[in-house]
Amino acid sequence: MAITQIKSGKNEGKYRVRIQPTDNETGKTIPVPSRVTKTSSKREAKQLEEQMWVEYRARQEINLDVVNQPLSIALNNYVEEEKASGRWSSITTYDNWKYTVKLVSQYFGKKKVKDIKEKDMRNFARNYVKTHRTKVASHTTVDRQLQNLRGYFSTLNDVGITRNPVPMKPLSKFFRRDEMSLTKEKYVFTSSEIEAIKKEIYKELGVCRVNYWTTRVAILIALDTGMRPQEIQALKWYQIIDDGKFKVFKINDSWSEKEKHLNDHLKSRPRGESRLTLPLSEPLLQLLEKFHHHQLELLKENKLANSNDWLMLNITDYNLCSLGYPITQKSMNDMLKQLSKKVGVNNQNLNVSMYTCRHTVATKLGNTPGMSYPWAASRLGHSLKMFMRTYVHVDEDRNEEMLNIVKNTNIFS
Repeated sequence: MAITQIKSGKNEGKYRVRIQPTDNETGKTIPVPSRVTKTSSKREAKQLEEQMWVEYRARQEINLDVVNQPLSIALNNYVEEEKASGRWSSITTYDNWKYTVKLVSQYFGKKKVKDIKEKDMRNFARNYVKTHRTKVASHTTVDRQLQNLRGYFSTLNDVGITRNPVPMKPLSKFFRRDEMSLTKEKYVFTSSEIEAIKKEIYKELGVCRVNYWTTRVAILIALDTGMRPQEIQALKWYQIIDDGKFKVFKINDSWSEKEKHLNDHLKSRPRGESRLTLPLSEPLLQLLEKFHHHQLELLKENKLANSNDWLMLNITDYNLCSLGYPITQKSMNDMLKQLSKKVGVNNQNLNVSMYTCRHTVATKLGNTPGMSYPWAASRLGHSLKMFMRTYVHVDEDRNEEMLNIVKNTNIFS
């Protein structure tokens, strides 16, 4: 019933009023929140019901303007409104959505929001893969575009778009299994490769000028802590603190490479929230102390300042140093690739970057007997679910050990 009297609770005796409009296309009921009268008057309840219908129809008139717009225009308006409202903290997210707008404009032209069906989205996705000659896999560009569009259409429930034309897990719905590719494997350094890289870094630090230490120090930090490169860029000297008998970083920020300033928060965390990293090894601590001393001397000699207390201050380029910029992710990645090639890392044509250090550290933690996964995930700045799904990989250092266990225990006999 549209009007029912409440029998108990704080609103006992009053009336709950509901309206149940239906979608003309699907016949499904469009959800509208119920309301409660201020008094126990049945007349008031009927007046409230009429008022709710008037308000609903007024909203529908406004909403008709949205569903009658070309998808490209409506989507672009949504993106600009979200950006203006501060919905996205990263310009990368905004750029990604603008690319979605561009693709939608190119493919759908002036096709209206209300006319977009699931088959249209399937054709859009398949056309993108065909014209761009790209793979179909999770976290690829086509997957991100479909997730963006699903997110947009989910905001249109109130305007009568009750059936989202982009289903959950759209890739598996739009493509055959034999058309899909496995997610690209991520390389993990072996223990011997880690030792070789560290040995080469310390060797090079003994002969190169202090100006060129920073990227190498960044790699050592990444191999100890598994920090994200943008977190390493934002490190400050005072953030080295005691954690029991160990030294760790206490971090609360990350660097935006595109916008050239701090993000004022860690990834997907509220402003001001901090976390402790994994402990720093003794050789690295001694090196950091030495590096800090040399950094201060170099700045003094060249009349430069480190007003932000950056650990990763760019002291290779004095112009960037005077602007207070840290080293770039590209410089770190290039140095790691160079070192990996020099020591003979067998990465099997897989990409090597600073994130390889992160994957490696997480994998080693995941294969350590007695390790608390919640603790490890916390130190890496991830939820347990994300840590297990994304960063825990097969550890090649234990592969042979496991094969020997199978062979020697005759578990199949």
